[in-house]
Amino acid sequence: MNQASFPSTPLAAERSPWLRGPVRLPGDPLFSALALILAGMARGESVLENLSRSPQTGALAALLAELGVHVAERAGRWHVQGIGVASFLAPRQPLDMTQIGDAAPMLVGLLGAHDFATEFKGLAQTPDVLAMLDFLLRNGGLVEHEGNLIRVRAPRFGIPLDLALAETGQGLVAPLLLHALVTVGRSHLQLPAGLHHASVDFLAAFGARIGLREDADTLQVELEGLAPLRAQALEAPGDPHLAVYPAVAAAIAPNSEITISSVALHPRGLALLDALALLGADVSIGETRRGSADIVVRHASLTGTIIPADLGVASEDFPILTVAAAFASGETLLDGLGEGVRRLALTRALRANGVECIEQPGGLLVRGRPRVPGGGNVLVRLDPKLAMAFLVLGMAADRAVTIENGAAMAELFPDFVSAFEHVGASFSTGLAA
Repeated sequence: MNQASFPSTPLAAERSPWLRGPVRLPGDPLFSALALILAGMARGESVLENLSRSPQTGALAALLAELGVHVAERAGRWHVQGIGVASFLAPRQPLDMTQIGDAAPMLVGLLGAHDFATEFKGLAQTPDVLAMLDFLLRNGGLVEHEGNLIRVRAPRFGIPLDLALAETGQGLVAPLLLHALVTVGRSHLQLPAGLHHASVDFLAAFGARIGLREDADTLQVELEGLAPLRAQALEAPGDPHLAVYPAVAAAIAPNSEITISSVALHPRGLALLDALALLGADVSIGETRRGSADIVVRHASLTGTIIPADLGVASEDFPILTVAAAFASGETLLDGLGEGVRRLALTRALRANGVECIEQPGGLLVRGRPRVPGGGNVLVRLDPKLAMAFLVLGMAADRAVTIENGAAMAELFPDFVSAFEHVGASFSTGLAA
């Protein structure tokens, strides 16, 4: 069944006897952005596949075009004609950062090492962006605020990096390495041992002169600035924030085993799988290659637990965890969900499918059991993660679960239906009986 064939009609997921096989995810937004940037800095034409379908990808491609890079999408592949390291052109107008998302710190770090002024508008003041602006300022660069514009420029004489990052600084690894790529000399970045960041593998894939040395406590990364990059043909790894949907499906549907192919490995994205493991899910990660790995999840008996707020789960990602909790014997407390419209929609959806839940200050208590009645009609509006979560619930519930808008996840996971049908899921259009 092609999801595009029912753009806004109800869609029902029915109980499956098993779910088995591989699932391929849309590309991870962070590493899709890094691949586009590195391809723009390489010499020659790179062909990139499975990039994220999020608006961030198109917005970044438009910004790279303003910097002199030719980017075109044809038949699902992105063709990038790179212009070389440190060869970007000075932008003629402020760069609009409103849809750039996780790529913002990378662009700040990269363009803050160029000897021309770059103005950003709509730059979100996230902790990683603020940390990069502070880094540029402390190292002699220009950082000016003028109304809603932020202007950056490299110092007259750039200095190679010699920094040590704590584990909390993992979001700065890619921005700092991009900064070092266009800075003369050999840069050194010290990371905590075991924090092998996937961006290091991406740079190596494009031919960056990068070396690693690990001892008991630290991982030393050395990078030679201004070394040429080579055009590549590569596929972006899957978005780990989406891996939890096939993972939960395999965990709750009897006799199931799903292999989630080539998932990007970065700690922020894997927090959801950590939460699933706390519930007792059988999750294993295969051999790492270029910052990604296959993840295998098998059916297991789940048990209620506490999902702590410090795990870092975003509020929009709680619906799929409540689905797993609904099939876990006993009580699960999901801390950090917060209150408001999002929680109200979630509790209504759970109760419509026979799941008992009790609202807590800042969280939600779910009383689970191995068999869930299902049979509910869920109003998801335009919330793709709520839609996907309750379609997953329908794959293991006693009765089919229906969402009123079958196209709700079209932008985030356009091949959701076909990907799950491939492993044994069953869907139908119209209201479930």
